[in-house]
Amino acid sequence: MTWREQIAGAFGFGTAPFAAHRSDQDLAREAIRAAKTEGVTREEFAREIAQYARKYISSESVLRERLRQDSAALDKLWKVRRYSP
Repeated sequence: MTWREQIAGAFGFGTAPFAAHRSDQDLAREAIRAAKTEGVTREEFAREIAQYARKYISSESVLRERLRQDSAALDKLWKVRRYSP
């Protein structure tokens, strides 16, 4: 399964926010890991999230707010975790 195909699982269901629940976050991390392996940028990944949301949300004001929330969730998950020895 490609990283693009994995994105849908990170929404839980069509109109749900991106990575809203722990299980969705786990699926989002898998998709992000696969995307990074292919050299995908955060911006490319964000565009795919936005396309997914647009399939289910027709109201522009609702979509704008959702994309803001989804972007914030992506920012948290996209960051590289560093471990201290």
